[in-house]
Amino acid sequence: MLSRSRLLFLPIVLLALALVVFYPSLRQLPIEGLIRIGRRASTGKFAVKIWANTRTGLYYCPDSKLYGKLTPGVYMSQGDALQSGYHPAANEACR
Repeated sequence: MLSRSRLLFLPIVLLALALVVFYPSLRQLPIEGLIRIGRRASTGKFAVKIWANTRTGLYYCPDSKLYGKLTPGVYMSQGDALQSGYHPAANEACR
């Protein structure tokens, strides 16, 4: 019968291996930029009316070529879109 320390060894090794393999890709995610966008949008400075594509989870600014054209979608404020989990299509907040 396996001892308790041997039973814990395999999950710990697998977790370490997963971190080594996937960590470089995690560093490239624009998480910090999206957090800053969320803070600015929630302050009311950027209460811009955006077009949110409900299928892709992306939103488009009024100056975008795809604004209001992709279906299915809805108009909402940028702050509401960020709180609902939508992300800017251009990785930048609307101005």
